[in-house]
Amino acid sequence: MTPTERRGFCVGAAVLFFLLICLIHPPSSQAVVGWLPISPEDLALKDNPKQPGADAMTLYRELEMNASKAATSGDTAEEYVRMKIFTQAGTKYGHIEIEFEKERQNVVYIAGRTIKPDGTIVNFDGQALETTVEKASGRKVLAKAFTLPDVQPGCIIEYKYQMQGQAGWVHSQEWLVSQATYTREAHFTYIPDTSYGNDLHPMYTTYLLPPDAALKQQASGAYSMVVHDIPALVEEPLMPPERPIQARVDFFYESTAAPSATAPSDRYWNYYAKKWDGELEHFIDKKNALSRELSKIVSDSDPPDVKLRKIYERVQKIRNLSMEDYKMNKENKAENLKPNSNVEDVLNRGYAYGTEIDYLFVGLARAAGFEANEVYVAPRNYELFIPTRNEVWQLSDEFSWVRAGSKEYYLDPSARYFPFGLLPWYETATGGIRIDKNGATTIETPASDSSDATIVRNGDLEVKDDGSISGVLRVDFTGQHAGLQREEERKEDETGRKKHFEDEIKGWLPAGSTFDVTKIDDWDDNERPVHVEGKLMIPSASGVAVRQMIFPIEIFQASQTASFAAEQRANAIYFHFPYEETDDIKFHLPSGFKAASLPAERKVDLGAVKYDITATAAQDGSVEVKRQLAVNGLVFSAKEYPTLRRFFGTVKTNDNAQMVLQNAPSAKAN
Repeated sequence: MTPTERRGFCVGAAVLFFLLICLIHPPSSQAVVGWLPISPEDLALKDNPKQPGADAMTLYRELEMNASKAATSGDTAEEYVRMKIFTQAGTKYGHIEIEFEKERQNVVYIAGRTIKPDGTIVNFDGQALETTVEKASGRKVLAKAFTLPDVQPGCIIEYKYQMQGQAGWVHSQEWLVSQATYTREAHFTYIPDTSYGNDLHPMYTTYLLPPDAALKQQASGAYSMVVHDIPALVEEPLMPPERPIQARVDFFYESTAAPSATAPSDRYWNYYAKKWDGELEHFIDKKNALSRELSKIVSDSDPPDVKLRKIYERVQKIRNLSMEDYKMNKENKAENLKPNSNVEDVLNRGYAYGTEIDYLFVGLARAAGFEANEVYVAPRNYELFIPTRNEVWQLSDEFSWVRAGSKEYYLDPSARYFPFGLLPWYETATGGIRIDKNGATTIETPASDSSDATIVRNGDLEVKDDGSISGVLRVDFTGQHAGLQREEERKEDETGRKKHFEDEIKGWLPAGSTFDVTKIDDWDDNERPVHVEGKLMIPSASGVAVRQMIFPIEIFQASQTASFAAEQRANAIYFHFPYEETDDIKFHLPSGFKAASLPAERKVDLGAVKYDITATAAQDGSVEVKRQLAVNGLVFSAKEYPTLRRFFGTVKTNDNAQMVLQNAPSAKAN
């Protein structure tokens, strides 16, 4: 099941909440009026006096969320932001990206303007474009992006937008108080939906708010809060997910039948575990259908792990509607796809949503004699599970758990592009609960190993007389890397995938290089690596004299360099998953040339990170370079950043160590 599947529930469910991430639609006009006046002091402001040296700051922010008409015409959200730009680097805040989920909300309007230091106003009159944004944590979201005009240091920028929700849905809305810039003043309002009478009532929880942030409930039932001087949420490469380090207020609707958010945690989680277990039991209560299907899949003589593999592979063949985009979902209506009531429906129809696929796997595993259940976890590209916080929406991802003898398996058959035994990275090393009829058991899913995500590169290359390099490069993506490649490019045809790999691999090479894909193998077999072959060409990478060439022994650019460029670090370092890079590149030298000087072998082993590179001359006159980099940790504290930075600096230095080639007459003369 994908991390977004459990976030929304239709009106009338036991617990109504939907995690609002601001949704938006292309702007059509500048219909918005009512910009606040700008003081001369703000226009003349040169720096943030409470955070000197900042690139920008938020002067004022106002967010109003109104769910009072959610059941009839839909809820609304309106946000107004005013920022001061101090530096050239700060002009990036003139590019606005507003996250959204296509099927849930529309924008009513969007407006923006730039106020220059002399008071001249330039209105935004462009279009917002749909794009995919990758967060530093690795989570990808859709966004509508637009750029305000003529943003320069000294300008004030401001924008506002309003969103209209789908009628019949209530969104558990959140005030994300911490932002990417320091906030001088912010006002928040939430008007809850009270149409449910005594069945549901609005609640909220707070997280990391400053001591002077006073959240009040008005006589009308609305909630309001004013905050001042909120520090910036520092955005850095390889940072943890934002939510666990972000000051916020979460609103939700609590059923009177469910334990309160203030109840003892064991009682709270046991309630939801039993509820979800009841849903599972109801869906898989078709023993005859499961037995008939199982007889087609396994043999009585199959060992337990073989049985599980066969069941997993069968279930993964079900068409996963959760993997299909918005356009496909609209087409599903034209196909007249009917909702599944049970596992028999899934087997007969051949399609299901992610949760239903997981349920089918549990049903078949039980029919085969295994102990099996669902687990609900916090996907760690988005959230960290804190059991003492009674917030059910922490657990927005689910998959299956099976016990076979003394061995436990965590398996996600709805993750179509990940093989048996390999969870998607955001489901590894994270917390949650395992459910059964007795309640909840707190669990921690296993961490993966660096060998579960490798990029293996083999090259057979020729060095030309002019110092250019060309030849065949073969790349194997395994484990997490293979699963992510397949998942992210699943909508592309062969031509699209070819372009994707050409662009990615060319990005590893020196400027001006080319890579033409000639083969992509095993794309549809998630048990095998994604194998890519192509013709590589690197323009003269050496200092070329008539009788001598000098160039780096490693042709690939270290991808980690940019992540460790900054001298200081505010956040922990958060690798998505352990991984390895393995290179074996053979260079065939021009006629008459031989290796006159090769760098010595270099090894660095710090336990969680390792590096080894060697360059050796073969009897046939070629030079072979072997390199291995392994990262076998997930989270490192900010205090460990200098050590990691030095390590990757050493990697870069030794990757750039030079080999010297000389032709035979020159070598003899020396």
